[in-house]
Amino acid sequence: MVTRRTVAICPAYDGVHQSVVHDFGGRKAFSEKTAMEILDESCMTYRSTYDGRIKAVRHAFDYLRKTPLMICPQQYIYAIPTKAPTDYDCIWLFCQHIEFTSTREGKTYVHFTNGEQLEINCSESVITRQRERAAITMTHFSTIPTISSMNRNETGLHLPGFHSPHHNLDELGPQL
Repeated sequence: MVTRRTVAICPAYDGVHQSVVHDFGGRKAFSEKTAMEILDESCMTYRSTYDGRIKAVRHAFDYLRKTPLMICPQQYIYAIPTKAPTDYDCIWLFCQHIEFTSTREGKTYVHFTNGEQLEINCSESVITRQRERAAITMTHFSTIPTISSMNRNETGLHLPGFHSPHHNLDELGPQL
Protein backbone atom coordinates (compact mmCIF):
# COMPACT_ATOMS: atom_id res chain seq x y z
CA MET A 1 0.00 0.00 0.00
CA VAL A 2 1.06 3.55 -0.70
CA THR A 3 1.78 5.78 2.30
CA ARG A 4 3.32 9.21 2.86
CA ARG A 5 6.71 7.44 2.80
CA THR A 6 6.31 6.07 -0.75
CA VAL A 7 8.61 7.87 -3.20
CA ALA A 8 8.10 5.86 -6.41
CA ILE A 9 6.55 2.77 -7.97
CA CYS A 10 8.52 1.33 -10.87
CA PRO A 11 8.07 -1.68 -13.12
CA ALA A 12 10.00 -4.79 -12.15
CA TYR A 13 11.85 -6.55 -14.91
CA ASP A 14 12.85 -9.72 -13.05
CA GLY A 15 10.24 -12.06 -14.56
CA VAL A 16 8.63 -12.74 -11.17
CA HIS A 17 7.41 -9.39 -9.87
CA GLN A 18 5.30 -6.73 -11.52
CA SER A 19 6.48 -3.66 -9.61
CA VAL A 20 8.98 -2.23 -7.17
CA VAL A 21 7.83 0.21 -4.47
CA HIS A 22 10.55 2.60 -3.29
CA ASP A 23 10.14 4.17 0.15
CA PHE A 24 11.68 7.17 1.87
CA GLY A 25 14.06 5.00 3.89
CA GLY A 26 15.65 3.75 0.66
CA ARG A 27 13.99 0.33 0.88
CA LYS A 28 12.60 -1.43 -2.19
CA ALA A 29 9.61 -3.74 -1.85
CA PHE A 30 9.01 -6.08 -4.80
CA SER A 31 5.38 -6.88 -5.53
CA GLU A 32 3.54 -9.34 -7.72
CA LYS A 33 0.86 -6.66 -8.15
CA THR A 34 1.02 -4.13 -10.96
CA ALA A 35 1.47 -0.46 -10.16
CA MET A 36 -2.16 0.11 -11.16
CA GLU A 37 -3.36 -2.55 -8.71
CA ILE A 38 -1.27 -1.04 -5.91
CA LEU A 39 -2.55 2.45 -6.69
CA ASP A 40 -6.19 1.33 -6.90
CA GLU A 41 -5.98 -0.56 -3.60
CA SER A 42 -4.34 2.47 -1.99
CA CYS A 43 -7.06 4.78 -3.28
CA MET A 44 -9.67 2.40 -1.83
CA THR A 45 -7.89 2.47 1.53
CA TYR A 46 -8.31 6.24 1.43
CA ARG A 47 -12.04 5.97 0.54
CA SER A 48 -12.09 6.11 -3.27
CA THR A 49 -10.83 4.24 -6.33
CA TYR A 50 -8.17 4.96 -8.91
CA ASP A 51 -10.89 5.63 -11.51
CA GLY A 52 -12.83 7.88 -9.12
CA ARG A 53 -9.78 9.98 -8.26
CA ILE A 54 -8.78 10.33 -11.92
CA LYS A 55 -12.36 11.26 -12.86
CA ALA A 56 -12.45 13.97 -10.17
CA VAL A 57 -9.20 15.53 -11.40
CA ARG A 58 -10.36 15.39 -15.03
CA HIS A 59 -13.65 16.99 -14.02
CA ALA A 60 -11.76 19.91 -12.48
CA PHE A 61 -9.05 20.19 -15.16
CA ASP A 62 -8.48 19.26 -18.78
CA TYR A 63 -5.75 16.70 -17.98
CA LEU A 64 -6.82 13.87 -20.24
CA ARG A 65 -3.40 12.21 -20.50
CA LYS A 66 -0.98 11.38 -17.70
CA THR A 67 -3.45 12.76 -15.17
CA PRO A 68 -2.01 13.39 -11.68
CA LEU A 69 -3.42 10.95 -9.14
CA MET A 70 -4.62 12.22 -5.77
CA ILE A 71 -4.44 9.12 -3.66
CA CYS A 72 -5.27 10.91 -0.40
CA PRO A 73 -5.76 14.68 -0.62
CA GLN A 74 -6.05 15.00 3.18
CA GLN A 75 -2.50 13.67 3.60
CA TYR A 76 -1.23 15.30 0.37
CA ILE A 77 -0.39 11.96 -1.22
CA TYR A 78 -0.26 12.66 -4.95
CA ALA A 79 1.52 10.73 -7.69
CA ILE A 80 2.45 11.57 -11.26
CA PRO A 81 3.06 9.11 -14.11
CA THR A 82 6.05 9.37 -16.44
CA LYS A 83 4.16 7.68 -19.29
CA ALA A 84 0.62 6.55 -20.00
CA PRO A 85 -0.52 4.71 -16.84
CA THR A 86 -1.44 1.66 -18.93
CA ASP A 87 2.15 1.41 -20.22
CA TYR A 88 4.09 -1.25 -18.30
CA ASP A 89 7.15 1.05 -18.32
CA CYS A 90 5.27 3.84 -16.51
CA ILE A 91 6.99 5.05 -13.34
CA TRP A 92 4.84 6.69 -10.67
CA LEU A 93 6.56 9.45 -8.70
CA PHE A 94 5.23 10.83 -5.42
CA CYS A 95 5.30 14.60 -5.50
CA GLN A 96 6.02 15.40 -1.85
CA HIS A 97 9.40 13.66 -2.09
CA ILE A 98 10.72 15.18 -5.33
CA GLU A 99 13.45 17.74 -4.70
CA PHE A 100 14.60 18.38 -8.29
CA THR A 101 15.30 16.76 -11.64
CA SER A 102 18.44 16.70 -13.77
CA THR A 103 19.69 15.45 -17.13
CA ARG A 104 23.12 13.89 -17.62
CA GLU A 105 24.43 12.16 -20.71
CA GLY A 106 20.94 12.13 -22.25
CA LYS A 107 19.32 10.49 -19.20
CA THR A 108 16.81 12.14 -16.88
CA TYR A 109 16.98 11.68 -13.12
CA VAL A 110 14.64 12.62 -10.30
CA HIS A 111 16.33 13.51 -7.01
CA PHE A 112 14.32 12.86 -3.86
CA THR A 113 14.41 14.73 -0.57
CA ASN A 114 15.99 11.67 1.09
CA GLY A 115 19.11 12.01 -1.10
CA GLU A 116 18.22 9.10 -3.39
CA GLN A 117 17.97 9.49 -7.15
CA LEU A 118 16.16 7.48 -9.80
CA GLU A 119 16.60 7.38 -13.56
CA ILE A 120 13.24 8.05 -15.19
CA ASN A 121 11.94 7.36 -18.67
CA CYS A 122 10.75 10.79 -19.72
CA SER A 123 12.31 14.17 -20.37
CA GLU A 124 12.88 16.83 -17.78
CA SER A 125 10.27 19.04 -19.47
CA VAL A 126 7.64 16.28 -19.20
CA ILE A 127 8.32 15.75 -15.51
CA THR A 128 8.30 19.52 -14.89
CA ARG A 129 4.88 19.79 -16.58
CA GLN A 130 3.64 16.82 -14.53
CA ARG A 131 4.83 18.44 -11.30
CA GLU A 132 3.09 21.69 -12.25
CA ARG A 133 -0.16 19.83 -12.93
CA ALA A 134 0.12 18.03 -9.60
CA ALA A 135 0.74 21.32 -7.75
CA ILE A 136 -2.35 22.87 -9.35
CA THR A 137 -4.38 19.76 -8.48
CA MET A 138 -3.14 19.77 -4.86
CA THR A 139 -4.00 23.43 -4.45
CA HIS A 140 -7.46 22.98 -5.95
CA PHE A 141 -8.44 19.97 -3.86
CA SER A 142 -6.94 21.30 -0.64
CA THR A 143 -9.16 24.40 -0.74
CA ILE A 144 -12.56 22.68 -0.90
CA PRO A 145 -14.63 24.26 1.88
CA THR A 146 -15.80 22.04 4.71
CA ILE A 147 -19.25 22.25 6.26
CA SER A 148 -17.76 23.62 9.50
CA SER A 149 -16.10 26.48 7.60
CA MET A 150 -19.28 27.46 5.77
CA ASN A 151 -22.08 29.66 7.07
CA ARG A 152 -24.55 27.18 8.54
CA ASN A 153 -27.50 28.97 6.90
CA GLU A 154 -25.91 28.39 3.48
CA THR A 155 -25.47 24.66 3.93
CA GLY A 156 -29.18 23.92 3.95
CA LEU A 157 -28.56 20.97 6.27
CA HIS A 158 -31.76 19.14 7.04
CA LEU A 159 -32.06 15.88 8.91
CA PRO A 160 -35.40 14.21 8.09
CA GLY A 161 -37.40 13.43 11.24
CA PHE A 162 -35.25 15.71 13.40
CA HIS A 163 -36.76 19.01 14.46
CA SER A 164 -34.53 21.30 16.42
CA PRO A 165 -36.16 23.63 18.92
CA HIS A 166 -33.85 26.25 17.39
CA HIS A 167 -35.09 26.78 13.88
CA ASN A 168 -32.74 29.72 13.49
CA LEU A 169 -29.27 28.74 14.65
CA ASP A 170 -28.28 32.42 14.80
CA GLU A 171 -30.58 32.80 17.84
CA LEU A 172 -28.12 30.73 19.86
CA GLY A 173 -25.35 33.27 19.31
CA PRO A 174 -22.16 32.49 21.22
CA GLN A 175 -23.64 29.26 22.63
CA LEU A 176 -22.86 27.51 19.33
